[in-house]
Amino acid sequence: MAPVGVSISIVTPSYNQGRFLEQTIRSVLAQRDQAHEYFVLDGGSNDGSHEIIERYTDRLDWWVSEPDKGQCHAINRGFARATGDVLYWVNSDDLLLPGTLAAVRDAFDRDPGLGVVTGYTVVVDAENQIIDLRRRMPDSPRMARLGYLRSKQPSVFFRRSLFEAVGGLDESLECVLDTDLWLKMMRAGARWGGLPRYLSAERRHGEMKGVVLTERYGRERALLRERYPEFAAGPLKRQLGRVLYYADQITTGRSLAWRRDQRRMLGRDLAGVFSERCCSGGAGKEP
Repeated sequence: MAPVGVSISIVTPSYNQGRFLEQTIRSVLAQRDQAHEYFVLDGGSNDGSHEIIERYTDRLDWWVSEPDKGQCHAINRGFARATGDVLYWVNSDDLLLPGTLAAVRDAFDRDPGLGVVTGYTVVVDAENQIIDLRRRMPDSPRMARLGYLRSKQPSVFFRRSLFEAVGGLDESLECVLDTDLWLKMMRAGARWGGLPRYLSAERRHGEMKGVVLTERYGRERALLRERYPEFAAGPLKRQLGRVLYYADQITTGRSLAWRRDQRRMLGRDLAGVFSERCCSGGAGKEP
């Protein structure tokens, strides 16, 4: 049972990601006391994912392994069952970092006006080696209009009321479903907040959509420019956004902290770096 306060419902959509799925599930269950409910929706995988999920059924609130209509459909289906105040999805090749759920719950509890909370993201390869670190300013409608929209999906949490108000995920999209959702939330006037800590690990590997569906990514990005013209910044606005972004990185100390993290973490195993102590201290906060 999660403690009193804002509650978080978590969904993991999966299809033939058995290679990584167990690590994802375990990263959430390690913080199970902070999660109101956790659902795993597998699209009928044939790679042993079903058996992996079955090992953890006593700690899941609901799971299914059957054919679906894709990632968006699975996430929407999971969120339709959710009863938590805050929603979050973690794909079956990404990971939650220690201490994340407690920090996110505290942020929403402290500021009831926040619609979205984001944080920093670690990038790892298929073997959990750290290959990049993303310490970035939180997104905002103002910066999005200047071409800055950099939130990494596995580090984004949002209120269920906001998700429902904007109509959920667009199931016609396969590649930019998250960006479309962020822009809908910004158009709706949601206020975004940022936590100065690493919240998740995004995995890069040869089977990820960004590698195998590059042409579709291009088509869907073009669609978003037509759908949200107020966020389709021209060259001059983009240049201004770039200047403001780097000025913020320098004045807040994020740039210096990023260089420090690069020296300390690149090439290291994720589990060896991100313990509870690490995430709540030097590597997880601004200097």
